[in-house]
Amino acid sequence: MIRLFLIGLVTVIGLGAPGLAHAQAIVTRSPATAPTLGTTIRGSTATTFTISTSGVVTRTSGDAIRLTSGTVTTPTFSVNCGLLNMSGLCALRYIRVTITPVGGGAATVTRLRVGALSGATYRSGGAPAEGPSVTFDLNPLGLLSTASFRLGMDVTLAANAPSGTHGFDYLVTVELVR
Repeated sequence: MIRLFLIGLVTVIGLGAPGLAHAQAIVTRSPATAPTLGTTIRGSTATTFTISTSGVVTRTSGDAIRLTSGTVTTPTFSVNCGLLNMSGLCALRYIRVTITPVGGGAATVTRLRVGALSGATYRSGGAPAEGPSVTFDLNPLGLLSTASFRLGMDVTLAANAPSGTHGFDYLVTVELVR
């Protein structure tokens, strides 16, 4: 499950089903569902799987086993101001993106990484460092531009998590800044 929030603009996508309200910036995720590790077998220690921005899954610590082989489809996020949307001057303002994990299950996102940005530039000039949460600003997009990026992450399964498929969650917040 992934949740997208536009602070003050209210666009929410949750439970893998996009729901879009009127907003000054539009955020979409493709595919509509979160990546999954597939079926895993219980490990006696906490186990971390790294999902690269290209979808390659690697066990980097622990002893749980991932039965599902191959890559996963990582989410691609797109941000744009919509056509002729001048009400909030979205096309002329900086856009702040914040991504934070939401814990509570047997599987938890413990590290996030942003892939290559296309269609925009970073306000600070460089890509954000990977970390337990990520915040970065984009330069104004203009009316017809769309910024997009892929999201990679580390997912940690708790020690003795039951075998099977586990969901994990994170929150994406997008807001206009001056």
